[in-house]
Amino acid sequence: MLQKIRDRAQGWIAKIIVALIALTFTLFGAESLVSYFNGSQRDEAASVNGEKISRQSLDTEVQRAVRSGRVPPEQQGEARRAILDAMITRTAMEQYARDGGMSFSDQQVDQLLVNRQEFQDSNGHFSAELFQRRLGSAGYTAAEFRRQLQEDMLTQQLQNGLVAGTFLLPPEAQRLAELRYQKRNFRYATLDADSLEKPVSVSDDEVQSWYDAHRDAYQRPEEVKLEYVVLDRRQLPDTDNQSVDEQQLRQRYEQHRATAPREISDIVVTFGGERTREEAQERVDEIESRLNDGENFADLAKQYSDDPSSAQKGGQMGAVSEGIFGQSFDEAVASMSQGEVSQGIESDGVFHIIRVDNIDIESFDDMRDELAQEVRQNQNNDRFQQLAQQLSDDSFSADDLKSVADQLNLSLHRTDWVSRDDQFDGDNAVLGEAGVMDAAFSDDVINNGYNSEPVELGQDRRVVVRVTEHRPATTLPLENVRDQAEQAALEAKRRQALSDQAEQTLAALRRGESPAGVNWQKVSGVTRDGQGELSAELINAAFGMPYPHDNQPGYGHAGIGNEQVIFAIDHVDTDVSADQLSTVSEGLWNAQASQMIDVMTDTIRDQADISTN
Repeated sequence: MLQKIRDRAQGWIAKIIVALIALTFTLFGAESLVSYFNGSQRDEAASVNGEKISRQSLDTEVQRAVRSGRVPPEQQGEARRAILDAMITRTAMEQYARDGGMSFSDQQVDQLLVNRQEFQDSNGHFSAELFQRRLGSAGYTAAEFRRQLQEDMLTQQLQNGLVAGTFLLPPEAQRLAELRYQKRNFRYATLDADSLEKPVSVSDDEVQSWYDAHRDAYQRPEEVKLEYVVLDRRQLPDTDNQSVDEQQLRQRYEQHRATAPREISDIVVTFGGERTREEAQERVDEIESRLNDGENFADLAKQYSDDPSSAQKGGQMGAVSEGIFGQSFDEAVASMSQGEVSQGIESDGVFHIIRVDNIDIESFDDMRDELAQEVRQNQNNDRFQQLAQQLSDDSFSADDLKSVADQLNLSLHRTDWVSRDDQFDGDNAVLGEAGVMDAAFSDDVINNGYNSEPVELGQDRRVVVRVTEHRPATTLPLENVRDQAEQAALEAKRRQALSDQAEQTLAALRRGESPAGVNWQKVSGVTRDGQGELSAELINAAFGMPYPHDNQPGYGHAGIGNEQVIFAIDHVDTDVSADQLSTVSEGLWNAQASQMIDVMTDTIRDQADISTN
């Protein structure tokens, strides 16, 4: 074991790491080193031109995708990479747009939100309650949604500016429409093995020649025998009966209470237009004085509030999510108890006097069971993270995988010979998940005999693999694959014989003869979309045949499966309607615009400094 650790510490990479460690200790002390490795690297999923994409934001996007149904829960590990890639692209595009002087202001975001139909009530008015409810169901805070909407609109500006220059020549659209909607009348006849004058056979020399020319088809891929262990959070011992401390329950309840939706009433005093800030402050002082004298909050809201929609309801705003009225507003609401009234709070050019009407949370006793389950789940999570770290440490230092499995009380799984591209199911299905076979065929594992680093499969599982036997890719000798090679050589020779016979038949047809054995099937008005029982392969082949010429059919042949099909194209109708031409023009324009956007996106990504962890 010690020798393995020494081996891994050799080379120029290790020397650089040692130098960085020494420099860090010298300049900042040991705390900085621990903070660096346990903090910044762990929190960063990717970086785009120096702008960090945190693991927390990636986790949030993954959970939103699961919640929305776009990603099945069991596939979130595989989807994680695609979601991170999309976040990288979005960040690079937004940076490029901002660097190009594009912007989308907060006021424009406000206008966009107000006009979105999904946030409007039955009267067509923006509904803050509907806005908050829909964002909550999608897993967004108001601030997060506004920020993402702003990013999306910046990217859309960039794309709109690019595609505005897309143009389409009328002859291009006309030609494409004629190809897309043309109709063909044709005849076809099939030649199969029974059509040959004599059966086809192959000699030993022909089998050998075939094998020599197609050695790549008879390769056994690089293969390994594996041992592996799986740490699965879902298989940890049940914690339902685990005792929970009363203090832990209280702390958890306070966490819920701090983030629980609060129904509020609000007296809004604006300034910056007809009213100065000093005049607004005097108005706030007057309202506070009257509240202190015991006057009714709702009556004062109707009299003083500059928000007509809530004023007529006595200031009632219903439940308000974070991010709508600014940080100072959110902090004040979160700190208040039910029935409490705030002093004037300034936020974004407005004073708010807030009363918390209701905190939407059940009582502690009613939530006790739910709180206990959450505490146990947190304990389970902590236990899983401890075991995951132990798995990482033990598998790094151990000379085998059995001792690691025994230490962690995990099952040790073994496989027969498997290759990188095998399809796995059943008990070994985990090997088919993203990253596992890459780890198995990595240099350290396959050549140096080490256990792999734990492969993360989503948030709930870790896998470590070890190669017990390895055999490189090799060409199998002919005696081992003679039957397959003979069959392949026979089929190839038969296809060639049928092709030769088809060519002879076509030559006779072009001379005006009627060859024996040609049994025509006739079809009319066939489109590219198909007709009746004609196969897609046959239709595609028919539309690849030449047009009729000089009052003669367009002749040709094509291989379909193990048969040859002879075609005689009798008539091609290329008339298109105005609607068909419009449809093709629109589709072609969209395709060109999409291609331009793809090229631009690829270029922006290629030029960006992107790193992932």
